[in-house]
Amino acid sequence: MAFLHHQPLAAQHAAHPVKLMLGAEVRQSGITETLKHGLFSICRIYAIGRLHFMANKRVLTLLVLVGSVVAADIYTRTPLDVPAAALMPEMPAATRTAVLVVHGSVDSDNPQFPLLVQRLEAHFATAGKPDVAVRFLNWSPWSDTRARAAATAEQLGSELGKQFATLAQLDELQLVVHSSGAYVADSLCESYRANAAAAARVTMVFLDPFQLRGLLDFRDGARNHGRCADFALAVINTDDPAPTTSAALAQAWNIDITALPHPAGFTRNGHYWPVRYYLDYLPGLEHEPLPPSHEIYPRGGITD
Repeated sequence: MAFLHHQPLAAQHAAHPVKLMLGAEVRQSGITETLKHGLFSICRIYAIGRLHFMANKRVLTLLVLVGSVVAADIYTRTPLDVPAAALMPEMPAATRTAVLVVHGSVDSDNPQFPLLVQRLEAHFATAGKPDVAVRFLNWSPWSDTRARAAATAEQLGSELGKQFATLAQLDELQLVVHSSGAYVADSLCESYRANAAAAARVTMVFLDPFQLRGLLDFRDGARNHGRCADFALAVINTDDPAPTTSAALAQAWNIDITALPHPAGFTRNGHYWPVRYYLDYLPGLEHEPLPPSHEIYPRGGITD
């Protein structure tokens, strides 16, 4: 029988030593390859995970950045709650020419503005024009939150326009605005026209007007300031530290006074030079402070 001829196991090992060694090597090699593949897989998984983590981190950083910009833009476009009715200067019901002088951010105590009001009052008195009311609009402290000043000024102007619409005898509304006060002008004008039974002529003087809307629209004012006016004049200075106040206005006749020498004793920075210029160089008192129309001085035109 076959089992009678079966060799003992030790005899088999002795008879085939090479096969046994090869078998051991093959098994050891298989284990090594398995370990190699395992380590490679672990490294690959780690690398892919690391790449995904870095990619996700960049995406997350980008989302945080974009979200921050959007939030900041929304914040700067959100006006403060201003008691517009309480801020409306007193205007006699019989007023035929109303002049409103408006300051910018953190500037309500600028001594140039009372002088400007006095100069305008003297002008109209000398010209013999009746029923004139020249008023200074003090919108501090709401003006002093710089990031939201433009939005607050727009909201304030819109509410004031309704108040001016009640002046039924009004023939002319003049708005003289500085810096962020520029955003009062057009919203006031548009609200006034929308609510007045018969709108008066509206003129605007922009003195180094602030032009940023929101966080990113740096040329909003350059495109839009003066759009509602029958006539708009801008006096600009291009080398002062105030941001977004250097561009000429597309909807106004522009006077660039950057190169003109400052008068003796004027020590403030160039952002206030247009106010001083307008104060010192109003046209002769026998004339109106403003040219008659944009047919003579076209919108977007500039002189120095």
